[in-house]
Amino acid sequence: MKVPFFRFDWFFQENRRQIMSVHEEIMSSGRYVHGDYTQRLEEKLAELCTRRFAATTGSCTDALFFALQAVGIKDGDEVIVPPFSFVATLDSILRCGGVPVFVDISREHFMLDIDKLEDAITQRTKAIVLVQLFGQCHPQQETIHKIAQKHGIPLIIDAAQAVGIKNNGISAAKVGDIACISFDPTKIVSAYGTGGAILTDDENTYTTIKKLANHGLSNGISEISGYNSKISELEAAYILLQIEKLPQTMARLNEVAEKYLSQLDVVEEIALHQKYCTEPNCHKFVISTDKRDELRNYLENNNIETKIHYAKLLSEQKILAGRKFLKHNLSNAEKASRQVLSLPIYPNITYEEISYVCQYIKAFFCKSAH
Repeated sequence: MKVPFFRFDWFFQENRRQIMSVHEEIMSSGRYVHGDYTQRLEEKLAELCTRRFAATTGSCTDALFFALQAVGIKDGDEVIVPPFSFVATLDSILRCGGVPVFVDISREHFMLDIDKLEDAITQRTKAIVLVQLFGQCHPQQETIHKIAQKHGIPLIIDAAQAVGIKNNGISAAKVGDIACISFDPTKIVSAYGTGGAILTDDENTYTTIKKLANHGLSNGISEISGYNSKISELEAAYILLQIEKLPQTMARLNEVAEKYLSQLDVVEEIALHQKYCTEPNCHKFVISTDKRDELRNYLENNNIETKIHYAKLLSEQKILAGRKFLKHNLSNAEKASRQVLSLPIYPNITYEEISYVCQYIKAFFCKSAH
């Protein structure tokens, strides 16, 4: 048996007829951008995330960049960010000229350690970026927002992986001044290529972001220096179809996670990192172990594909060479980068495939014990 890490075509294979029908409709219409599907998607995203406004962008990286610009980040401004995330989180700060301030993560859920947050805040702190990770949302996200408000600092949520997630009824993209989500092909709601969106309750922020994403234009006049960042009508329609089926997708992924948990709970040599919010989307299933690299090689030799999220911390990226940045004690993040391993997970993975993966994980540690 061969178990891939992810199957990109799963949604298309299950919904081929509906997708091709919409494709034919849009291609025949001659309206390929800024049409009805894009407008409907933005309205649906605002509804899903209980926000007043949503604006689609060409990528979540652009969304994060525009969000930082909208709150006024400029050269030399400090932005607090966890070091355990995809490089897009860091790149967006650097594009604004901001100074990243790396604050450690929790060992349990791998997101920002709330106990270390306030010690990192100074008069130069102009924004906090909270990363929602692995299909979970931060269990103390409302408290983090209150801390940011107390200090008068904008809170931006990097909710790239958090579509559909709620904690105690509150959307992972609802908290904070601005939230950014991704439609990268690896996400549970994805574009054919790439795409992103920004969510906010502030009308001025929304207006600014809409201008930034469309050459700075307003009523045909370029008012600010902007960019060309949009999704096509095809992308919008494809994303809308997935949002319609999101409850079923999340339910299936939660079943997959439960199967993994039930079979791996007996393996003492690994730690399981799930269920830190009441309604996760289980975008990733992550374990950690001191023998991560040996386990990964063993699984690969038995036709099981895994990934490491993330082997290099943001604070270790070459893009920081020659740039100013600050970092606090990052011992938890450093340990996580040596231990985490993401197992195969997608909505149509079979129980047989899950059992196959778990069988070889158990076999590895049984073999190691001898």
